[in-house]
Amino acid sequence: MRVLALCFFSLFIFSASISQVEKYDNLVLEKNKLLNESAVLNDLLKETQFSQNHTIEELTLINSKIHVQENLLIIYNQEIQALNNEEVKIEREVIKIKQQLSVLKQNYAKLIKISHRSTMAYNRLLFFLSSNNFNQLIRRLYHFKKIEINRRKKYHEIQKLKSKLDVKKELIITQKVKQSDLAISKKKELVSLNKTKKLQEKTIAFLKNKEDSLKIKIEIKNKEAKKITSTILDLLDKQKNSENQLTPELKLLSSNFQSNKGRLPWPVKKGSIVGKFGKSQHPVLSGITIINNGIDIKTNEKMVRAIFDGEISKIIVLPTGLKVVIIKHGSYLTVYSNLHNVSLQKGQKVKTKDYIGDLYDNKTKKNNILGFQIWQGREKLNPTLWISTQ
Repeated sequence: MRVLALCFFSLFIFSASISQVEKYDNLVLEKNKLLNESAVLNDLLKETQFSQNHTIEELTLINSKIHVQENLLIIYNQEIQALNNEEVKIEREVIKIKQQLSVLKQNYAKLIKISHRSTMAYNRLLFFLSSNNFNQLIRRLYHFKKIEINRRKKYHEIQKLKSKLDVKKELIITQKVKQSDLAISKKKELVSLNKTKKLQEKTIAFLKNKEDSLKIKIEIKNKEAKKITSTILDLLDKQKNSENQLTPELKLLSSNFQSNKGRLPWPVKKGSIVGKFGKSQHPVLSGITIINNGIDIKTNEKMVRAIFDGEISKIIVLPTGLKVVIIKHGSYLTVYSNLHNVSLQKGQKVKTKDYIGDLYDNKTKKNNILGFQIWQGREKLNPTLWISTQ
């Protein structure tokens, strides 16, 4: 029963150790993910750092960066604590090994004394020759052999523990270096966070003085959104009248689209979401609610691409001259807004990641914000739940 209890205890300790390792590995993965996100945001904010005219999109990027930096600081604290806990654990193991080593050395010293006394008391050859009979000779040989085996065994145990002790000491040094590096990274991140918060205050103050301009932009965007929604609903009505059910090919396409939920590629290689799906409060104008049928993506990438196989269902030209491409994927639709240089035609087939248009504006010498939507029938879906994490 005691043996069984000991086995369960050992299994518990081993499981706890594995759990701690997994927890630390997950922290490192989360930190790397945040660092990548921070790098993307820094790239996007570079083009605005010398501009005197701040935008809502810039403020959203700044807010996102603050959120990422605050999460990074939390991760750094958790990492440092995890490393500190591991260091304490290793130091306890070092104390235990030292105690074991001390006992072994004492036992080894005793064996050496016994062996020495035996050697000094008699000449071994004479000692063996003076045996009264063969059995006594065998017993004496066995006695000396046993002493020698025990001595060698203790010696190897001591060397093994010494090596283990050296490894543990190296681990402590490594842990201290890691903690030191993390503390430096944390300090730098904190300084950067304070700078970002000052930039946030400056940007908000600027935008509050542009209230009329902001309201006009909201009206323009709402009108564009209504036109896109109206076009989509008209398309759905026509499809409903012309065909009551999907063809087997389109059913398969719908099924494949559905099965890739959460794994679909981004419509641009990399970017940051500056407009969230659904209802949200305006970041500057109090009492103003923004309704977004999709998400808005800020990117330095010029090319926009299809996120899945499909067929061009409609191309809309907005009053601004920018274009909207609607792609059909069976019962699903994806919508890409604010494009230039769209050379596709209605009915044309596209494959996943095929080029569908540009975001770069030759007049402003900047990229437009990509508006991106996903529909299933008449239902608007949250694109962030469908596209993969970057």
